Amino acid sequence: MAGLRVVGGKSRQTVEQALPEYRRSALKRLSRTEEAEAEARQAYTTEQNRRWFRANPNCADAIAAATKAADAARERTTQYLLATRLEQLREEATAHTETAGPAPRTDRLPELAARLSMATRPGR
Repeated sequence: MAGLRVVGGKSRQTVEQALPEYRRSALKRLSRTEEAEAEARQAYTTEQNRRWFRANPNCADAIAAATKAADAARERTTQYLLATRLEQLREEATAHTETAGPAPRTDRLPELAARLSMATRPGR
């Protein structure tokens, strides 16, 4: 949670409670990407081409082993894709934070004046 500014402890707690669900949701979506599916297909094919399954690649043991290998490959790829995306987001956030300084006062004055005039209008 480094870099996340939350005003109250309850807000931070809410965010921390929501993180596992967001992570599960992201992993589920990433598991359906073309990259993850390609890795799963490759692992399935590789497992079925193993010497001991070559004679009967459609036997129950061969299919179970191939499915297990495909699931493991999909999971590894999904984890890698998530880690890569999170790193990209961290780098973007860092770059944005480093380049974005406070707006010059002269740029903020018209906005502040407009808000002040709206707040001091009669009937508000």
